[in-house]
Amino acid sequence: MKQLILSFLMIFTITGCTFTPKASDGTSWSQDLNKNLICAKKIDILPISINGAKPPQEAFDFSMSKIKQYTTDNIVVHKTVNLKIAENDVNDFIQKFGTYRAGFNKITPTEGAKLRKALKDFPKDKTGIVMIYTPSLRCSSTGKNSLRGLAYHHAPDYNVVAYNQTTIDKAPVISKTQAWKIVLTHEIGHRFKLPANKDRVNNGHCTRRECVLYAKPDWRAVLSVLRYGMPYDFCKECRAELKKAKESCEE
Repeated sequence: MKQLILSFLMIFTITGCTFTPKASDGTSWSQDLNKNLICAKKIDILPISINGAKPPQEAFDFSMSKIKQYTTDNIVVHKTVNLKIAENDVNDFIQKFGTYRAGFNKITPTEGAKLRKALKDFPKDKTGIVMIYTPSLRCSSTGKNSLRGLAYHHAPDYNVVAYNQTTIDKAPVISKTQAWKIVLTHEIGHRFKLPANKDRVNNGHCTRRECVLYAKPDWRAVLSVLRYGMPYDFCKECRAELKKAKESCEE
């Protein structure tokens, strides 16, 4: 019983943007996977660290291995851009950058020039991933709910994902590295546009409880952790969708 309770607390705290899981929400639609990423010959990664936030190196390396596993071995990690942003402006900057590639009015001219320089030669064809590490992250510029991670689906030039170090680091029971592995992979899964089949979709998340893309955990998810271990990877259905998309790249 103690192990069950601890497992529930662990998995409850490491999910990114969460929704109550159901078999299917009945209103979602099937979608095409992000072949810009899956079929890319080269994927560029641009880490942006705000006010010193960053993941453990082991967790970052793990997330890169997951990207390689489902896309290409040719991953180019650019030098981290270290930005200093006033605390009250952090979330507004991330939301505007993630949605419109804007928000430069929220940072100083010096920091803005630093970021523009890093972005100058960064691919603008949706084959690049901008990974933002931040000490705070909310659903929107005016939202109050603190998130662990968020993938932006409408950024015009890049695949943008953001990670909240403060909340990820506070995950109980498991280590920071374990929590980061899950959240890093979870948000990358959103940029792959998984799951593709609407029958497994609940508000953009996979309904398979053993999947790293599972949304808000319940007792079934706890039992899955006890049976299958930590949800570090996609479920077999999501993996099959990735494999099918990869095989169709040359068609």
